[in-house]
Amino acid sequence: MPKIKMIATDVDGTFLNHDRDYNHARFAQQLQRLTAANIRFVVASGNHLGHLHKVFAPTPAVQTFVAENGGLIVDHGQTLFETAIPLPTVREVVHAILADDTIRPQVLRLSGAHGTYVVQGNQPLDPDAQDYFIDNLVTVPDLLTVDDTIYKINGEWPNDSIQAMAAKLNQRFPQQIHATASGFGSIDIIAPHMNKAIGITQLAQAWGIAPSEIAAFGDNDNDQEMLRHVGLGVAMRNGTDSVKRVANLLTPTDNDHDGVLNVIEAILADEV
Repeated sequence: MPKIKMIATDVDGTFLNHDRDYNHARFAQQLQRLTAANIRFVVASGNHLGHLHKVFAPTPAVQTFVAENGGLIVDHGQTLFETAIPLPTVREVVHAILADDTIRPQVLRLSGAHGTYVVQGNQPLDPDAQDYFIDNLVTVPDLLTVDDTIYKINGEWPNDSIQAMAAKLNQRFPQQIHATASGFGSIDIIAPHMNKAIGITQLAQAWGIAPSEIAAFGDNDNDQEMLRHVGLGVAMRNGTDSVKRVANLLTPTDNDHDGVLNVIEAILADEV
Protein backbone atom coordinates (compact mmCIF):
# COMPACT_ATOMS: atom_id res chain seq x y z
CA MET A 1 0.00 0.00 0.00
CA PRO A 2 1.13 3.64 -0.43
CA LYS A 3 3.21 5.24 2.31
CA ILE A 4 1.08 6.70 5.09
CA LYS A 5 1.29 10.50 5.19
CA MET A 6 -1.56 11.25 7.59
CA ILE A 7 -2.96 9.55 10.70
CA ALA A 8 -6.44 10.48 11.95
CA THR A 9 -7.89 9.13 15.17
CA ASP A 10 -11.12 9.18 17.06
CA VAL A 11 -10.75 9.97 20.77
CA ASP A 12 -13.14 8.31 23.24
CA GLY A 13 -13.05 4.52 23.11
CA THR A 14 -10.20 4.75 20.61
CA PHE A 15 -7.22 6.92 21.53
CA LEU A 16 -8.24 7.27 25.18
CA ASN A 17 -8.49 4.39 27.62
CA HIS A 18 -11.45 3.87 29.95
CA ASP A 19 -9.87 6.27 32.44
CA ARG A 20 -10.00 8.92 29.68
CA ASP A 21 -6.23 9.13 29.49
CA TYR A 22 -3.35 8.02 27.26
CA ASN A 23 0.36 7.28 27.51
CA HIS A 24 1.65 10.85 27.34
CA ALA A 25 5.37 10.03 27.25
CA ARG A 26 5.09 7.34 24.60
CA PHE A 27 2.80 9.43 22.40
CA ALA A 28 4.99 12.55 22.69
CA GLN A 29 7.95 10.50 21.50
CA GLN A 30 5.89 9.11 18.62
CA LEU A 31 4.80 12.61 17.61
CA GLN A 32 8.45 13.60 17.20
CA ARG A 33 9.04 10.56 15.01
CA LEU A 34 5.89 11.23 12.98
CA THR A 35 7.04 14.80 12.34
CA ALA A 36 10.47 13.58 11.27
CA ALA A 37 8.80 11.12 8.88
CA ASN A 38 6.53 13.88 7.48
CA ILE A 39 3.38 12.12 8.73
CA ARG A 40 0.60 14.44 9.88
CA PHE A 41 -1.36 13.62 13.04
CA VAL A 42 -5.04 14.64 13.20
CA VAL A 43 -7.68 14.30 15.89
CA ALA A 44 -11.08 13.41 14.37
CA SER A 45 -13.87 13.56 16.93
CA GLY A 46 -17.51 14.31 17.48
CA ASN A 47 -16.57 16.48 20.46
CA HIS A 48 -16.36 20.24 20.52
CA LEU A 49 -13.01 21.94 20.01
CA GLY A 50 -12.53 23.21 23.57
CA HIS A 51 -12.84 19.71 24.99
CA LEU A 52 -10.29 18.36 22.50
CA HIS A 53 -7.81 21.07 23.42
CA LYS A 54 -8.16 20.04 27.04
CA VAL A 55 -7.71 16.33 26.29
CA PHE A 56 -4.50 16.91 24.34
CA ALA A 57 -3.05 19.62 26.58
CA PRO A 58 -0.38 17.17 27.87
CA THR A 59 0.94 16.87 24.29
CA PRO A 60 0.69 20.41 22.88
CA ALA A 61 2.32 19.38 19.61
CA VAL A 62 -1.15 18.10 18.61
CA GLN A 63 -2.54 21.08 16.73
CA THR A 64 -4.92 19.74 14.09
CA PHE A 65 -8.53 18.95 14.96
CA VAL A 66 -11.47 17.72 12.92
CA ALA A 67 -14.11 18.48 15.55
CA GLU A 68 -17.91 18.13 15.61
CA ASN A 69 -17.77 15.05 13.32
CA GLY A 70 -16.21 17.13 10.56
CA GLY A 71 -18.23 20.30 11.08
CA LEU A 72 -15.24 22.33 12.27
CA ILE A 73 -11.64 21.87 11.14
CA VAL A 74 -8.89 23.83 12.88
CA ASP A 75 -5.14 23.67 12.30
CA HIS A 76 -2.75 25.55 14.62
CA GLY A 77 -5.56 27.80 15.78
CA GLN A 78 -6.77 28.66 12.29
CA THR A 79 -10.24 27.61 11.15
CA LEU A 80 -9.81 25.98 7.75
CA PHE A 81 -13.32 24.63 7.12
CA GLU A 82 -16.69 25.07 8.78
CA THR A 83 -19.99 23.30 8.00
CA ALA A 84 -22.95 24.39 10.09
CA ILE A 85 -26.57 23.24 10.08
CA PRO A 86 -28.78 26.11 8.81
CA LEU A 87 -30.64 27.65 11.75
CA PRO A 88 -34.10 27.15 10.17
CA THR A 89 -33.27 23.44 9.88
CA VAL A 90 -31.99 23.33 13.45
CA ARG A 91 -35.23 24.82 14.73
CA GLU A 92 -37.43 22.59 12.58
CA VAL A 93 -35.63 19.42 13.69
CA VAL A 94 -35.49 20.43 17.36
CA HIS A 95 -39.19 21.31 17.41
CA ALA A 96 -40.14 18.01 15.75
CA ILE A 97 -37.96 15.89 18.06
CA LEU A 98 -39.22 17.53 21.24
CA ALA A 99 -42.85 17.30 20.11
CA ASP A 100 -42.74 13.56 19.35
CA ASP A 101 -42.62 11.22 22.37
CA THR A 102 -41.40 8.35 20.16
CA ILE A 103 -38.14 10.13 19.39
CA ARG A 104 -37.83 12.62 22.25
CA PRO A 105 -34.49 12.11 24.05
CA GLN A 106 -33.58 12.39 27.70
CA VAL A 107 -31.79 15.64 26.89
CA LEU A 108 -31.11 17.61 23.71
CA ARG A 109 -28.21 20.01 23.17
CA LEU A 110 -27.01 22.37 20.45
CA SER A 111 -23.25 22.53 19.91
CA GLY A 112 -22.36 25.96 18.58
CA ALA A 113 -19.47 28.28 17.94
CA HIS A 114 -20.00 30.11 21.24
CA GLY A 115 -21.27 27.36 23.52
CA THR A 116 -23.17 24.13 23.96
CA TYR A 117 -26.79 25.00 24.69
CA VAL A 118 -29.19 23.04 26.88
CA VAL A 119 -32.56 23.91 28.38
CA GLN A 120 -32.27 24.87 32.04
CA GLY A 121 -33.36 22.02 34.29
CA ASN A 122 -32.86 19.23 31.74
CA GLN A 123 -31.04 16.33 33.37
CA PRO A 124 -28.68 14.14 31.32
CA LEU A 125 -28.56 10.38 31.78
CA ASP A 126 -24.99 10.76 33.05
CA PRO A 127 -24.30 14.20 34.62
CA ASP A 128 -20.63 13.33 35.18
CA ALA A 129 -20.18 12.56 31.50
CA GLN A 130 -21.83 15.86 30.55
CA ASP A 131 -19.46 17.70 32.87
CA TYR A 132 -16.49 15.90 31.32
CA PHE A 133 -17.38 16.28 27.64
CA ILE A 134 -18.93 19.75 27.74
CA ASP A 135 -17.01 22.56 29.39
CA ASN A 136 -18.82 25.38 27.57
CA LEU A 137 -22.39 24.63 28.69
CA VAL A 138 -24.89 27.47 28.33
CA THR A 139 -28.37 27.08 29.84
CA VAL A 140 -31.24 28.67 27.92
CA PRO A 141 -35.03 28.78 28.42
CA ASP A 142 -35.73 27.43 24.92
CA LEU A 143 -33.44 25.83 22.30
CA LEU A 144 -35.57 27.40 19.56
CA THR A 145 -34.35 30.87 20.59
CA VAL A 146 -30.63 30.06 20.27
CA ASP A 147 -28.91 32.29 17.71
CA ASP A 148 -25.45 30.87 16.98
CA THR A 149 -23.54 28.91 14.35
CA ILE A 150 -24.69 25.36 15.12
CA TYR A 151 -22.39 22.50 14.13
CA LYS A 152 -24.31 19.69 15.80
CA ILE A 153 -27.50 18.71 17.58
CA ASN A 154 -26.74 16.10 20.24
CA GLY A 155 -29.22 13.91 22.09
CA GLU A 156 -29.14 11.17 24.71
CA TRP A 157 -31.19 7.99 24.39
CA PRO A 158 -30.81 4.58 26.09
CA ASN A 159 -27.52 3.15 24.82
CA ASP A 160 -29.07 -0.03 23.43
CA SER A 161 -31.40 1.98 21.18
CA ILE A 162 -29.08 4.54 19.60
CA GLN A 163 -28.40 2.73 16.31
CA ALA A 164 -32.09 2.19 15.64
CA MET A 165 -32.89 5.73 16.76
CA ALA A 166 -30.24 7.23 14.46
CA ALA A 167 -31.78 5.34 11.54
CA LYS A 168 -35.24 6.58 12.54
CA LEU A 169 -34.06 10.19 12.68
CA ASN A 170 -32.41 9.95 9.25
CA GLN A 171 -35.64 8.52 7.84
CA ARG A 172 -37.69 11.26 9.52
CA PHE A 173 -35.53 14.11 8.21
CA PRO A 174 -34.16 13.02 4.80
CA GLN A 175 -31.73 15.43 3.13
CA GLN A 176 -31.93 17.74 6.17
CA ILE A 177 -29.58 16.10 8.66
CA HIS A 178 -27.25 13.16 9.17
CA ALA A 179 -27.74 11.35 12.50
CA THR A 180 -25.01 9.01 13.68
CA ALA A 181 -24.54 7.04 16.90
CA SER A 182 -21.44 8.21 18.71
CA GLY A 183 -21.59 5.75 21.60
CA PHE A 184 -22.34 6.10 25.32
CA GLY A 185 -26.06 6.61 24.63
CA SER A 186 -25.37 9.62 22.42
CA ILE A 187 -26.42 10.52 18.87
CA ASP A 188 -24.88 13.39 16.92
CA ILE A 189 -27.07 15.12 14.35
CA ILE A 190 -24.97 17.04 11.84
CA ALA A 191 -25.36 18.62 8.42
CA PRO A 192 -26.49 16.26 5.65
CA HIS A 193 -23.67 14.46 3.83
CA MET A 194 -21.24 15.56 6.57
CA ASN A 195 -19.14 13.06 8.50
CA LYS A 196 -15.55 12.54 9.64
CA ALA A 197 -14.58 11.20 6.21
CA ILE A 198 -15.61 14.47 4.55
CA GLY A 199 -13.73 16.43 7.22
CA ILE A 200 -10.44 14.58 6.90
CA THR A 201 -10.75 14.61 3.10
CA GLN A 202 -11.02 18.41 3.07
CA LEU A 203 -7.93 18.59 5.25
CA ALA A 204 -5.98 16.02 3.25
CA GLN A 205 -6.75 17.79 -0.02
CA ALA A 206 -5.42 21.04 1.43
CA TRP A 207 -2.19 19.18 2.23
CA GLY A 208 -1.96 17.31 -1.08
CA ILE A 209 -2.53 13.92 0.55
CA ALA A 210 -4.55 11.18 -1.17
CA PRO A 211 -7.11 9.04 0.71
CA SER A 212 -4.90 6.00 0.08
CA GLU A 213 -2.15 7.71 2.09
CA ILE A 214 -4.30 8.09 5.23
CA ALA A 215 -4.61 5.75 8.21
CA ALA A 216 -7.63 6.26 10.46
CA PHE A 217 -8.67 4.75 13.80
CA GLY A 218 -12.18 4.41 15.23
CA ASP A 219 -14.46 2.38 17.46
CA ASN A 220 -18.05 3.43 16.76
CA ASP A 221 -20.68 4.11 14.12
CA ASN A 222 -19.65 7.71 13.54
CA ASP A 223 -16.22 6.41 12.47
CA GLN A 224 -17.49 4.05 9.75
CA GLU A 225 -17.35 6.49 6.84
CA MET A 226 -13.84 7.59 7.80
CA LEU A 227 -12.46 4.03 8.05
CA ARG A 228 -14.16 3.01 4.82
CA HIS A 229 -12.74 6.02 2.95
CA VAL A 230 -9.03 5.82 3.81
CA GLY A 231 -6.22 3.54 2.66
CA LEU A 232 -5.80 1.97 6.08
CA GLY A 233 -8.96 1.88 8.18
CA VAL A 234 -8.19 0.54 11.66
CA ALA A 235 -10.97 -0.60 13.98
CA MET A 236 -10.37 -0.89 17.69
CA ARG A 237 -10.46 -4.38 19.16
CA ASN A 238 -13.04 -2.98 21.60
CA GLY A 239 -15.06 -1.38 18.80
CA THR A 240 -18.55 -2.13 17.55
CA ASP A 241 -19.16 -4.94 15.07
CA SER A 242 -20.35 -2.40 12.50
CA VAL A 243 -17.06 -0.51 12.53
CA LYS A 244 -15.02 -3.72 12.47
CA ARG A 245 -16.83 -4.82 9.31
CA VAL A 246 -15.60 -1.82 7.31
CA ALA A 247 -11.99 -1.83 8.58
CA ASN A 248 -8.84 -3.10 6.89
CA LEU A 249 -7.18 -3.88 10.18
CA LEU A 250 -8.11 -4.65 13.78
CA THR A 251 -5.84 -3.32 16.53
CA PRO A 252 -3.94 -6.14 18.24
CA THR A 253 -4.81 -4.60 21.62
CA ASP A 254 -7.77 -2.59 22.87
CA ASN A 255 -7.93 1.05 23.96
CA ASP A 256 -6.89 0.13 27.51
CA HIS A 257 -3.62 -1.32 26.18
CA ASP A 258 -2.30 1.35 23.79
CA GLY A 259 -4.21 -0.02 20.81
CA VAL A 260 -3.69 3.09 18.65
CA LEU A 261 -0.10 3.69 19.74
CA ASN A 262 0.85 0.09 18.98
CA VAL A 263 -0.37 0.43 15.39
CA ILE A 264 1.33 3.84 15.02
CA GLU A 265 4.52 2.05 16.05
CA ALA A 266 3.98 -0.46 13.25
CA ILE A 267 3.30 2.35 10.75
CA LEU A 268 6.55 4.08 11.75
CA ALA A 269 8.38 0.78 11.26
CA ASP A 270 6.73 0.22 7.83
CA GLU A 271 5.19 -2.99 9.13
CA VAL A 272 1.63 -2.34 7.90
